[in-house]
Amino acid sequence: MMIQKKIKSQIRLFVLLLLFLILSFPAIKVRAAEPTAITIGKIDYEALNLQVYNNNNTIVYYSSDKKIWNELEGKYNSTDQSITMDIAWITLTSDYTLYFKGDTISTIASITLPSRNNLIKVSFDKVDGTLLFSNVEDSDTFEWRKTTDYHWSIVDFDDNSNSYKEFLILIESFRVKGAKLYLRIPQVTGTGPTKVGSRPSKELSVTISQRTNSPKIIVNTSSLTLNTTEKMEYYDVNSKNWIGCTKAMKVEDIARNVLYKYGAISANLMLRYAETEKAPYSKTAYISLPGQAAAPKIGDNSVDVTYYYQNKKLVLMFNKASAMNIYEYAVVKAGTIYNVSTISWKTVNNAKAITLSKATAPESCKIHVRFKGSNMDTNKTIPFALSSETNNFSVTY
Repeated sequence: MMIQKKIKSQIRLFVLLLLFLILSFPAIKVRAAEPTAITIGKIDYEALNLQVYNNNNTIVYYSSDKKIWNELEGKYNSTDQSITMDIAWITLTSDYTLYFKGDTISTIASITLPSRNNLIKVSFDKVDGTLLFSNVEDSDTFEWRKTTDYHWSIVDFDDNSNSYKEFLILIESFRVKGAKLYLRIPQVTGTGPTKVGSRPSKELSVTISQRTNSPKIIVNTSSLTLNTTEKMEYYDVNSKNWIGCTKAMKVEDIARNVLYKYGAISANLMLRYAETEKAPYSKTAYISLPGQAAAPKIGDNSVDVTYYYQNKKLVLMFNKASAMNIYEYAVVKAGTIYNVSTISWKTVNNAKAITLSKATAPESCKIHVRFKGSNMDTNKTIPFALSSETNNFSVTY
């Protein structure tokens, strides 16, 4: 009987203790985090905003002189207790200091936002096709965009970097028509009061001048020369170098393999005006030269040219001559050096006999014959062709 009373007493005591704990539980409260001084984080000069952390202060105040304080308003992020402050209104022309404090913790935090670099300069060297920068401070990169494009592309100042090499290739492509570019030094994003970074510099416009027009190259199919001048240069495919031209260069000097005696191999020529101290090289002219044709055949049984003597006169016959198959001949007197570039040629465009007197074609002179060259006509019905290799015979009455 005594044992049962003791058990009931213990149960009653346990119930009373449990009831006490239940009634006391609402009185237990989680202690709130203590407010601390305001701190300052990321500064984004492109987005023109600044991150300010309230650190459990209910209100954040800011000031530019520590006299007049305003409540900071902006987008609030409850996760990290940060406020995004707009800084677009702050001047670009001089450094500007902002001060912050909390409503609970009044310790002042400050940050000095730097002015924009307005001293930067850039110019385009139209001779070597590069940009020359000055007053870029410690920047390792620059940014550029086209006039009609608002996307900035970043380029390393290092001449050996891929971005710089690719930029020079783009510059060269712009010189075909010319272009206007905008350039600046990019921002350095700040991380706080001790590393505030830097604003994007002032934007500068640069005109990329287009190259002058390429020279108009004319091939003289008769003299086998080009209308080159000493201001021009041509590209040598063997040395892979640009070589200065001389006046009225011979085809033999600039593309000898085109000539029949060197293989009659067609060639593509590139010519341009060479650069000077004040001007870049011009756009490039492209000329295609066909291989030179073989000379006409001469002889009694020739389908091309036959000849005979009659009454102390020379009679020439161009058996297949026509308006579409034109021949030429030239008389070179004894003792005269034959020069295809200066010799005077007569045109033959029909198969009629040609009679030359002894005075016109004296003893021992040489008669040179060839197919006449042609320039392509407007309708391209007549192909471009160099005058052919020459054949000749000596006059003996």
